[in-house]
Amino acid sequence: MKKTFKYISALTLVLATVAGCNEKEFLKQTDPNKITDATFWKDESSVSAALGATYSPLRSSLYGYWGSYQGIQDINALGDDVFTLPGEEPGTWGVATFSNDENNGDLSGIFSNTYQCIHRANLLLSKIGAINMSQEKKNLYMAEAKFLRGLSYYILASNWGGVPVRTAPLETTDGYATPCSTKEEVWQQVVADLTDAKAGLPEKRDPKELGRVTSGAAIAYLGKAYMFMEDYTKAETTFDLLFKPPYAYALVDNYEDNFTDKNENNTESVFEWTFAPIGDQYGAWSTESPNSPMYNYLPQFIGPPAGGGWFKYVPSNYLVKEFVKEKRPAGADTKFDKRMYASLMWKHSTLGEADVTWYDGRTFDQLWMSALSKTVRLYPDTPLDTTTNGRFLIKKGTSAWRSVANADNYWGPTPSTANYRVVRFAEILLLRAEAAAQNGNNGKAIDDISKIRARAGLAVKTAADLPGKPEILAEIDHQKLLELFFEQNRVYDIRRWNKSAPQLSAMLAAHQKQGANVFQAKHYFFPIPAGELKSNPKATQNALWK
Repeated sequence: MKKTFKYISALTLVLATVAGCNEKEFLKQTDPNKITDATFWKDESSVSAALGATYSPLRSSLYGYWGSYQGIQDINALGDDVFTLPGEEPGTWGVATFSNDENNGDLSGIFSNTYQCIHRANLLLSKIGAINMSQEKKNLYMAEAKFLRGLSYYILASNWGGVPVRTAPLETTDGYATPCSTKEEVWQQVVADLTDAKAGLPEKRDPKELGRVTSGAAIAYLGKAYMFMEDYTKAETTFDLLFKPPYAYALVDNYEDNFTDKNENNTESVFEWTFAPIGDQYGAWSTESPNSPMYNYLPQFIGPPAGGGWFKYVPSNYLVKEFVKEKRPAGADTKFDKRMYASLMWKHSTLGEADVTWYDGRTFDQLWMSALSKTVRLYPDTPLDTTTNGRFLIKKGTSAWRSVANADNYWGPTPSTANYRVVRFAEILLLRAEAAAQNGNNGKAIDDISKIRARAGLAVKTAADLPGKPEILAEIDHQKLLELFFEQNRVYDIRRWNKSAPQLSAMLAAHQKQGANVFQAKHYFFPIPAGELKSNPKATQNALWK
């Protein structure tokens, strides 16, 4: 159990004071017992509360882009590194199999929550000028709000492409009517906001403010935006900033420390969502109430039933094949890549090592048997291979590392409070390596790749092993698959690297991705939700979805 006070987690418990999404209704309140526009915006405490409310739609335990129920679940389902189990949430199944449309409730929820964050950031930016506080503090809050707005538009641009861009709070219903900007225009807004945030945010946070963004996070997302825009020169120079003072990012020695509560806010963490034992443990489906839970409910969705989980995915055949194809050097303490032991669970004796247990001493056979009634749903449509290398379950994101019964169950005595690492320095290394390779800086790319391989316990590659850009990019593909498995990255990489629908469809089919046979060009992006088109008369559907 954590003893440290989590700033952002506690701050979001005041959301009831400024959580309204409909600003028109918010401004019309007249009840003296209710908070109004005139009574709320008084001093720094009101700005601080408003900022907490701005974070909330993105870091909500279940909803939004990083919500365990919607964002994490659905975005990971789009990759070729997992098989999604049929018979669970229809929204997720629609996303996973490319059968979603503009009425998909999950995608509508993510879209709505992202714009809720944008609205709150715009509201804060419009009100802070009149607050009695120092300009220095105002600048800090404004930079933080711009980061959150820029991050929101990053999510929208990378998932929906061209969407409405709003940079001022809505004063009237008519003001909501905003045409969709082009994808390129949305990316320009991302760059503008993150550039301002980069200049105004601090490099480090006071311990009581851990969880609030830093300039390092702004730089990371700015570089990622340039990667989407294919401006590799700017991407490389932007990422370079994170490799020199005042920044001191580095890989932690133990890869698994990035997915437990034992070493949070470590040197590898560029941006992470904080969780803590605050609020109603059993109120996971309640959002933005004074007693909203601040626990991490991701283990509930991933873990096998024997660990208390709902069990919604298994590792894909392709991921397992990529993990086992390269053994560690002779004399190493494990047979395979160190990351495999932190990412997956399997019967180790099947691959020639001593068996281990998880949770409260459960064997792998016990875990697998508890999940069997769900895995059989995959057949015959999804050819889960349990014979070539054996059977596998996902460990990353669960509480399997804890020696506790029922550890994945949020109704249990010890629900997870492990922070969720959104951006790790490992990702920055591989992104810079990709940008460097695209720019012809092969030596730099190989050095960055080598750091990732060394931490994984693999032999370091040299220029002789990776003589040109094709070989370097192929190794980056391989390392990103293994390093960032189940971290909401894979779908964006394979979209960036496979620019035509036939090319991406063929790759997905080769990797046995569910729904690959129906993949079309329109599936590079989500459709604008029907609710947005109905309420915003100036919005138009993505041309590929018409």
